[in-house]
Amino acid sequence: MSETPPEPSESAKAGLPEDEVAALREAGQSWSLVPRARVQTGRDFVEPDLGVLERRGRAGEHYVRVVRPKNQGFKNVAPGWLEATARATAPTSDMGRFAKRVRGFILGQPLATAQQESEKLTKVKALAVLSSDALSSVAYATEQILVVLVVAGSAATQYSLPIMGAIVFLLGAVVLSYRQTIKAYPAGGGSYIVAKDNLGPLFGLVAAAALMTDYVLTVAVSVSSGKDFVASSVPWVGDHGVPVCIGIIVLIVLGNLRGIRESGSIFAAPTYLFIFGIFVMLIVGFIRLATHTTLPVQTAPLGHAIEGVGILLILKAFASGCTALTGVEAISDGVPAFKPPGWHNARTTLTVMGLTLGTMFVGITLGAHLLGLHPYKSSNPPIIVQFATAAFGSNSAGLYFVTWTTAAILVLAANTSFSDFPRLFFFLARDDYAPHQFRRLGERLAFNNGIVVLAAMAILLVWVFGARVDSLIPLYTIGVFLAFTMSQGGMVMRWLKRREPGWRRGLPLNAVGMSLTALVFIITAAAKFTSGAWVVLIIIPSFVTVFYAIHRHYQEVATHLTTEIPISPADLKPVCIVPIAELNGVAMQSLAMARAISDSVIAVHICDDEHHIERLRAKWGIWGNHVPLEIVESPYRSFIRPLLRYIDAIDKQHGDNTIIIVLPELVATRWWHALLHNQTALRLKAQLLFRPGTVVINVPYHLQRAPHVRRIRRRGDGGDDDIEAI
Repeated sequence: MSETPPEPSESAKAGLPEDEVAALREAGQSWSLVPRARVQTGRDFVEPDLGVLERRGRAGEHYVRVVRPKNQGFKNVAPGWLEATARATAPTSDMGRFAKRVRGFILGQPLATAQQESEKLTKVKALAVLSSDALSSVAYATEQILVVLVVAGSAATQYSLPIMGAIVFLLGAVVLSYRQTIKAYPAGGGSYIVAKDNLGPLFGLVAAAALMTDYVLTVAVSVSSGKDFVASSVPWVGDHGVPVCIGIIVLIVLGNLRGIRESGSIFAAPTYLFIFGIFVMLIVGFIRLATHTTLPVQTAPLGHAIEGVGILLILKAFASGCTALTGVEAISDGVPAFKPPGWHNARTTLTVMGLTLGTMFVGITLGAHLLGLHPYKSSNPPIIVQFATAAFGSNSAGLYFVTWTTAAILVLAANTSFSDFPRLFFFLARDDYAPHQFRRLGERLAFNNGIVVLAAMAILLVWVFGARVDSLIPLYTIGVFLAFTMSQGGMVMRWLKRREPGWRRGLPLNAVGMSLTALVFIITAAAKFTSGAWVVLIIIPSFVTVFYAIHRHYQEVATHLTTEIPISPADLKPVCIVPIAELNGVAMQSLAMARAISDSVIAVHICDDEHHIERLRAKWGIWGNHVPLEIVESPYRSFIRPLLRYIDAIDKQHGDNTIIIVLPELVATRWWHALLHNQTALRLKAQLLFRPGTVVINVPYHLQRAPHVRRIRRRGDGGDDDIEAI
């Protein structure tokens, strides 16, 4: 009979590294040499789990009341383990409660961490939240191809069909490649994670910087494009483009701060209405083409050819049309947002998105070619609106439906970035490449810090470029195809290293995806370099440099962090210094605190007034001189620097002592009260913060009115009044 394997230790269960376990055991051995604290009983006993007994009632009529933790905002999970309830986090002031009600009305009530599973997305909602960017690109991808081709005359527009075929082939390769990525990384396999795990941190950070750039540009381009579509019907919107775009971004931020599930509910309808409108437009349009009943449409006249048809022109048109692929990676990044089984649902959603996107793109491009549609320089009306006019007629309900749903999906395409950008920064912060604040979930289980930072960067971009799509487009797609290449390259390396089941089928798919996306990246960067793409090629290395600088800081914190005071009570020799201004109740409570901590207590008074010094010394003698008083006369009327020098001098006497500054500090009850005091304690704390090995203990004192008292009722014999403060 085989032996039962030993039960894993607590440290093994917690996944603690061996060096950390050894350090903790060594520290514990030094603590074991210290006599244990006296067990408190009776009135001195403090119950950490908060379940205490209270004696109530009059003399002779006592009863015992059990005060449970839940009455104080906590509930017991296990011995030594409490859980804070909503009551514990509720504000106590009137202003705080009012702010909470307003925040709850706008953003919704806070969600517990245990509710995170219920916040995950179904396939239907995920398609709306994570695919709106990719699906919306059909609104301008065909137009971007034609904008490049028309400079070579009408004959050049026929090349839109082979370019369309190449882009659809590329789309299929990318979708199949990302299906492999999702299966290999069921917990989430964005470009950053895949590249970092298989190619190294540098490639991962390049992918992260490229995606970060693309997400910011997606928000700016999407809201600017949506603004242009609305402006074709409402000219006022075009005249106030920047404030309109900023307002749209703010509304999207508020929707995402409500949580990913609720934002999915809000944004699902426009996405599906857009898909419905496009397919109806395609069906009606091709029926009219087949029956030769297309309605009249005004399209842009073609001028004389100013450039010949050549390979560079074709490649430039192909690069512009590849905007149809932006956002395809979002589902791979967002696998953790799916309901279980997450990876399976994500693959299904990715396939549906790819088929829907490809069908709409082919239909619009083919229809535009057959109808002979050409883009206007101002993009007003856009190609898709011209197509809808040919299908439904001008001023028709169908035309307005397609126009407004397209504007809505273009605006909501930014929502994909608000779903993935915060998650990308969570992973970066987890690996110490971004500030740790990005790891924190907000009240509605959304990464609020990432959402706000993305909004701020997008608003800045909209303001700088005046919400002009033609100025933003040259910066677009470069980052996303660089991220595609890093991700697919990482998968190729993974297959070659691990030879996991299915690697013979997965390797060629990812190799083809890597080769094609790398080729598109090179073409796009070269074709758009002089139009502004060089800016992105500078921004991405700059972001990588910042990521490395943040990582170095966190590494220094982890490796060079030193304990400046002993970690064993036996080695701790505290010396308390108490700066005082006067011998009064405030000073006495600070001295009492210091004396409870250490037998070595020094009261220090710094002053330039001899009369005040004599008066304080007299009061000190009357008090009993229970603590040594040291007077430091400061003829130059400086307080902070003489005190710091005095602390240095005390510290030099015994280098192994721990200096503790017990600092009384006034806490103002009104904001303007702080202006009436010199804030000496605050300035002293700021100086002591940078003094190694010095502990500062604040003893706050508050300004309080005399308690209002009122007579409750007569109690006891003899008519004695019982006054109770409330």
